[in-house]
Amino acid sequence: MARNGFTLIEVLIVVAISTMLTAMAITYSSTEREQIALSVEETKISQFILQARSLSIATYGNAGGSVCGYGVLFDASSGTYSIFAYIPNLGMGTTCPVVSSITSAPGAAAEAKYTNETWRVSPQGGVTFSTSGPNALSLILFYPPNPDTLLFDGSGSPISQASIKLTTADGKLSHTISVNSAGQLSF
Repeated sequence: MARNGFTLIEVLIVVAISTMLTAMAITYSSTEREQIALSVEETKISQFILQARSLSIATYGNAGGSVCGYGVLFDASSGTYSIFAYIPNLGMGTTCPVVSSITSAPGAAAEAKYTNETWRVSPQGGVTFSTSGPNALSLILFYPPNPDTLLFDGSGSPISQASIKLTTADGKLSHTISVNSAGQLSF
């Protein structure tokens, strides 16, 4: 006896399997999208920190220049981060202060915009960062020639190791970037 088609059971099984595979693909792609956004933002922040360090090294020996170092500021109130040039108010003909004399985070008057592209950058893809909690980084300043790395928490107090926690909008995924007093990053 020749068979010309599929039975109802066979068709229902194929539809059920197709539906399950589609549901898994949609769930997987949503999670992957968030994971990629988190990784991209982690990379951007790490690049900002490394760029500030490189700029600081390039500043060394710049006789007569007003820039004493570079850093990255994490502003939790606006949810942005920025590269800034450290220009303390020193007066005419005064050199940059000795690094050991910097005992608290520089104020807004000493933080000058580096470029428009690196000023008040907001995380993308629903990613947010946190500067609260123990060892939470609010500001990092690189001071040439080594460069010395100065880390400050949200209250402006110096700390020896700091971290920035990145999370997705729903809070399900997170990454942490850690910085130590030698300026080394780990994530």
